[in-house]
Amino acid sequence: MPTCVIYDRLSRLFAEEAPDHRISACRAYAEQRGWNVVHVATDTNVSGASTLESRPGMREVLAWLPRVDYVLAAKLDRFARSVLEFQRLLDAAKSTRATVVTADGMVSPENSSLIVNALASFSQYEREMIQSRIVASKQHFRAKGNHLGGLAPYGYAVTGPVNAKRWVVDETAAAILRDAADRLTNHGGSLTGLARELNERGVLPPAEHARQRDGRKLRGQGWHSTTLRDVLYTPAVRGWAVMATPGTRRSALTIQPVLDSEGMPVAAGPAILDAETWSAVRAIIDGKSVGRGAPRGGKSLLLQVAVCSECGASLYRQRREVKGVDYSTYVCRDAVGKHGIHRPNVVTARYLEEMVTADYLERWGFFSLQRWQEADGSAVLQLSEVSGQLDNLVGSLASLPAGGRAAQRVTTQITALEERMTVLEAEAAHAVGRWVDAGGTVADAWAQRDTDGRRSLLEDLGARVVVRPATPGAPKRFDPARVDVAFQGPAWVRDTDPDERRLIEVALEELLAD
Repeated sequence: MPTCVIYDRLSRLFAEEAPDHRISACRAYAEQRGWNVVHVATDTNVSGASTLESRPGMREVLAWLPRVDYVLAAKLDRFARSVLEFQRLLDAAKSTRATVVTADGMVSPENSSLIVNALASFSQYEREMIQSRIVASKQHFRAKGNHLGGLAPYGYAVTGPVNAKRWVVDETAAAILRDAADRLTNHGGSLTGLARELNERGVLPPAEHARQRDGRKLRGQGWHSTTLRDVLYTPAVRGWAVMATPGTRRSALTIQPVLDSEGMPVAAGPAILDAETWSAVRAIIDGKSVGRGAPRGGKSLLLQVAVCSECGASLYRQRREVKGVDYSTYVCRDAVGKHGIHRPNVVTARYLEEMVTADYLERWGFFSLQRWQEADGSAVLQLSEVSGQLDNLVGSLASLPAGGRAAQRVTTQITALEERMTVLEAEAAHAVGRWVDAGGTVADAWAQRDTDGRRSLLEDLGARVVVRPATPGAPKRFDPARVDVAFQGPAWVRDTDPDERRLIEVALEELLAD
């Protein structure tokens, strides 16, 4: 039975554009043709003009090419909107004798070789024309201070006819912004504390507020400190139209005001915060921000690893330091205060972490560390390139004098390329994700990593630390008997074939017994 892999791509994910119906259409097409669908690969929020290698889903397709007869998508533009990238996909498919087809019948096994290049050219032309129109339209309306679509910034609502939409103040949301700005600048408030208070008061966050205002279903989201930071930091609270800073990813921290020909901000609506208040708020936020990639405190080694024996809930690190001495503890929140559902479960964090670390390194520290390597399809792409070079050389060889120096040189190159093709064909046929040696031991990685990295190592080995409440009347000191530490073993062992995994487990049991 012929086999196929289904591919679907979305530039942006919206509910009405979910890929389910296109994938269903592809499955129906494959069933009608008598093809066996062996894999479905998807890319979301990925441009059709992006390179094949940069798309996770397309890398899966490339890895499957040597093992399938057809690559199927709902429409041609799901594959690519770039002639160059689509041609690379065709070359890769050709080198593995696979065929690219579409479920809408535009490209079928019967006409594939005749129509695909012409259709790809039209797809790219259409994309370029659409992009040009959108850019020109946005530039025109942005310069006039018009709302360009989507949700208005928090604190505003949109009003006005099409192509002349403006912002008006949403007083309910604007009052939240003004109060938060006042608490930050005049009363020593913090973003974290204010966000927690807003949640306790039942104040809806920006996205939920917009849904309620528009009569849509709520999703149960809440405020976070970053959410509050973004809505206070953005220039939109001054009533200015905003745009992404060139060369940066759009966010509240990087957008800038749209400027007119004289370099002044373009107004899109009334200001919610005056210049003095807004400047003070931004100064406070900038002063408290440590920035992306900077070291941060407050990390817990055993978060989501240590659990309560009574209720199974994760234990949280409660930080406490007195005169330079760490008295932090791990606590079960379900056993705190008058609303606790079982007896208190508290353990000294330092001793618990030391116990788990020592046990972990003793059991696993000498093992070679493995990392998961995804199949990227690079061998298939190289195979198509080598195949093209080989075809060109074979064609030129026929026009050269037999036995001449040029013919001998070309023959040598052809031999080398054929050897390279043999190697690449073997690599492409086995292009699947696998565990590979990361270099060094688990203990080496532990010594080099920070708290987050060490917690990741614990999770990779399936660590589970169960802590029981202290016995009433027992001495208030750390008791290792309250703690059960277990490891399921490395993820690279758990992901292996069951029979192979059992052999490894037996070897581990014998090794640990020694």
